[in-house]
Amino acid sequence: TGPRPPVDQAAPDSINGLTVDGDTLWIASIDADTVFQVSRADGTILGRFPTGSGSGPDDVAVAPDGTVYSTGFKNGDIGQIRDGRYSVLVTLKAGVNPITVGADGNIWVGEMADGGSVTRISPDGTTEVVATELPTINAFALDPQGRILAPAGGLQAGEFGGTIIRVDPADGSVTTVARGLPPVMASATGPDGRYLALANVSGQILAVNPDAGTFEVVRTVTEGAPFDNIDVAPDGTIYLSSFVTPTVTEVKPDGTVRVINIGHLAVGG
Repeated sequence: TGPRPPVDQAAPDSINGLTVDGDTLWIASIDADTVFQVSRADGTILGRFPTGSGSGPDDVAVAPDGTVYSTGFKNGDIGQIRDGRYSVLVTLKAGVNPITVGADGNIWVGEMADGGSVTRISPDGTTEVVATELPTINAFALDPQGRILAPAGGLQAGEFGGTIIRVDPADGSVTTVARGLPPVMASATGPDGRYLALANVSGQILAVNPDAGTFEVVRTVTEGAPFDNIDVAPDGTIYLSSFVTPTVTEVKPDGTVRVINIGHLAVGG
């Protein structure tokens, strides 16, 4: 076999969810109906995985075995990328958005809709709804006990109406663990175990203590704001996807900030 053809470097118009995977980022784009693999070093597009017209992939997560899963916000597809190929694992309903994968390989999917649910999906595609009648939730994370921590309320929450809820899959119970945050729509757990929530418009990153119900602003990032999603690399580097342009803002533990352009941005005429 000859050398692999170069990957098209045309940037999508906009991006959404992202997750760190080694020295790369996986990035979903609703607008492009595509999941991208991108170099953390310089934004080079390493792979493009079309998810089908009208699927609208909004968020992505990487399983322990390396499988990449995505949520089709527009059509409910839960996609999977294995061995360089995209396929649909199972289809839920439109509005699916937040997704994460546990250490056991189970996939957790929520809906960005008032009255939505959380579904557990096994790697073979078996599904089980574990909680229903939830508030609007977005990019969530698992706590050490395997419970889901999710920002709730969305941008409609008002200046100090943001909340963090905890969903226990064992019994479907929902508990509000922190109140009074700015509007938060994304979250991630760092390598130090801290649960970080993102105030998407202001760029405030808040460390939330779910047990104490407290939070503090640990950093405010304006470069590249407003943001869509957040993830944290094993070395503590934070990545924030832009809500309006195909850029990712990188924040090193020492506070160094860099805006990474994805692929080659089109030059406007």
